Amino acid sequence: MIITTSGRPGKKALNHLITAKQYFSEAEVVERKKRSVKVLMDQYQTEILVAGDERFELFVTGENQPFFYHPNVASLRIKRLMKGEEDPLIKAAGLLPQDRFLDCTAGMAADTLVASWYCSKDVTAIETNREIAFITAEGLKSFTHKHDSITAAMRKINLIHADAYSFLKSASTDEYDVVYFDPMFTETINSEGIMTLKKLAQYNDENLELAVDEAKRVARKKILLKDHFRSARFEKLGFERIIRPSTKQHYGIMTLEKPV
Repeated sequence: MIITTSGRPGKKALNHLITAKQYFSEAEVVERKKRSVKVLMDQYQTEILVAGDERFELFVTGENQPFFYHPNVASLRIKRLMKGEEDPLIKAAGLLPQDRFLDCTAGMAADTLVASWYCSKDVTAIETNREIAFITAEGLKSFTHKHDSITAAMRKINLIHADAYSFLKSASTDEYDVVYFDPMFTETINSEGIMTLKKLAQYNDENLELAVDEAKRVARKKILLKDHFRSARFEKLGFERIIRPSTKQHYGIMTLEKPV
């Protein structure tokens, strides 16, 4: 991977460049020199992280659109909650405002953001891919939403670059009330930004199985799995499937309800 700036970088972009270089110390910093991203990709044949004034963008070979942080559908879901409507994640998890929530597959942290807005405590999100973890974490720190409560929910998220199984192994027993998994679907669902995310995501069902097993110790109330309705993971991993007729995304529940 190489790191460069936007075409006409301001002070923020140059500061972002420093932040990126500190995180990806092994990456080469390349001056933009008015070259397009396509020209740079043709020349260096690798991923390009662009430090702009407002955000980071990651360009991946073979994809037309860069990967960058945006709250996307999480904003719409939170607005529905503001109106007193139900959210499928909150309902499926039986989440309470005082619960401690752990997302083991953060991605762009949309589900984490909804949980963070709903829960009074800080929430934790784990992301295995280093580039995704960096861009999402930086976005959660800097993105300002027009609704102050959504911005505050972003700042409450502690996003950690780690392997979910290793993280869970190091966690205390019953440290979280709800542990959540949303692995990349084996079936394709078209969504904004999902193709680049899918290309970056890491697939390891064996690791997922180990992580879910470890989550039985770490979660006090429930383990939640979201997956494509055709997925065999629900039955394989021992989740009770919640059928959602109007969507291709189903939830699986593992209820623990350990004593306090």
